Amino acid sequence: MVTEGWALSAQARAALTYGVALLSGAVLFFLCFAAIFNGSWPLLLFFVLCYAAAGALGVQAGGVGAVPLALTLAAPAVPWVLWLFPASIPEAGLLRALLWPGVGVVMGGLAWLGGYAVARARARHAREHRAA
Repeated sequence: MVTEGWALSAQARAALTYGVALLSGAVLFFLCFAAIFNGSWPLLLFFVLCYAAAGALGVQAGGVGAVPLALTLAAPAVPWVLWLFPASIPEAGLLRALLWPGVGVVMGGLAWLGGYAVARARARHAREHRAA
């Protein structure tokens, strides 16, 4: 049972969720960067899929929307992608350099997909309880 002194308001919970999402997005991006840099594709796949789990967890625990949470999770990657993409073109070529923006889009898309799946499940669950 939660006492009134410990209950968070919806705004405080959303702010905390977005703050944790920003930090988590930064950590996950650098883990993805390390996996690409070291050529560890299974680790890259795992870390990119963690964005879906982070999106689902953020929507479930924080009660925030899937789109803003996905943007918050992917936001830390933007400055790095803006730097890495043009810097990679001379060495790797345009097609291989497209890996950086591609991974950024996949990160945001998976975060949205995870959050959207949880939001749909919560809506369906609430609709079933109202009908019963």
